[in-house]
Amino acid sequence: MPTCSISPAHLPFPCHPGLLVPLQQAAEAAGPLERKATAVGSSVLLPGPDNVTHVFSVRWEHLNGTRSRTILQYYSGSHNPAIHAPYAGRAIFHPSNGSLLLEDVQESDSGLYKVTVNVGDRESLKILLEVLKPVSRPRLWSSALVARATGEVLCDVAEGRVDTITWKKDGQPLPPDRGFHLSDSLSVLYLRPAKKSDCGSYSCNASNGISWQENSLNVTIAGLSPPLKDVLRIAVVAVVFAAVSGWGLIFPVCQSEKLRIRGELWRWLSAYTCGLVCVASVLAGTAGILWMREEGPSIAIILPEIALTYVIVVTFLVSTTVIFQPTKLIQLKSKTAQRTMGYAAPGGVVSVVLTTSFLIKNIHHRHEEGCTEFVDVTALAVSTAAVSALPLLAIFLCYHTTQGWLKERDSSWADKER
Repeated sequence: MPTCSISPAHLPFPCHPGLLVPLQQAAEAAGPLERKATAVGSSVLLPGPDNVTHVFSVRWEHLNGTRSRTILQYYSGSHNPAIHAPYAGRAIFHPSNGSLLLEDVQESDSGLYKVTVNVGDRESLKILLEVLKPVSRPRLWSSALVARATGEVLCDVAEGRVDTITWKKDGQPLPPDRGFHLSDSLSVLYLRPAKKSDCGSYSCNASNGISWQENSLNVTIAGLSPPLKDVLRIAVVAVVFAAVSGWGLIFPVCQSEKLRIRGELWRWLSAYTCGLVCVASVLAGTAGILWMREEGPSIAIILPEIALTYVIVVTFLVSTTVIFQPTKLIQLKSKTAQRTMGYAAPGGVVSVVLTTSFLIKNIHHRHEEGCTEFVDVTALAVSTAAVSALPLLAIFLCYHTTQGWLKERDSSWADKER
């Protein structure tokens, strides 16, 4: 932060760049004012008044409010005057026109300078000098940008005093009211709410009296928030589980009565398919709850949630009973209970497929509101199908192996009989 050229011991308060404004206003009210801006480390020429033809005396002062400090005082015919600190050794005075050249200027040299030529005639000039560091290249970053939510694009300048920050999108200036300055060096651009048309290249231009810098950032708006991406993945796994369990339910039905799976293999096949339907229903129900948490309650989700809860309870009971107490199913005489258990797994497959299809369709519509690529779930679906189908393949392979062994045994007995 720039400070006044007078040493802190002479000041009742620290200097701030904002103090140059009242100094400028006071100087303009008192007479002509020239303003100069220069970079740190450079040289700057402070001129004398233009309408002076003969220089008899010159006085240079540095003003600070009501106080002034003499830099030098020169009289015609005398040798070059002594230059006071802090300008000694880096200031050159030109008696012919009363100008003062300052070399290697620093931020502490900023302030209001007054030169008075020929004291009796009172020819004077005030110069407001600002010594600035060049602004550094802005740093741009953004918050997580999701469609329908408020987003921010921020521009921060680490070095140099910033006078102006302007925004552009795809090379076109944005209205000044779009960017809000949180501080002198930080500006934020609000996207309320973020939408697909906000995608593009945003540039931030920071400038002061001696320099400017610009930087750009490509902004993409995601159609799906992280929770909705999780909903999509869960729904995909659920529908794959439902498809595999449906295959396990349909395959035995398609076989002839003579070749139909029975005994221990049937018990394990029933337990696995019912268990897989139960897991698929749990996943579909979880996906629906997460969806409503993000998008709000919907009757299109609440009704399937009730059906899925019923399926979860029944398929879990059937699966555990088949595994641990299969005789109870054989002893069950109630037709209603038999129908309930018989239709629970197929009904669960249908419920899971309908629920997940609704979720995936709506998630795809939400994705279209952004400009990012859709979540790739191909690998997830393939790996889930492969893992869930392995137990079924093992059961069917065991069944065909057993059938082949039985056929060979029957053939052997027939040969012996003959």
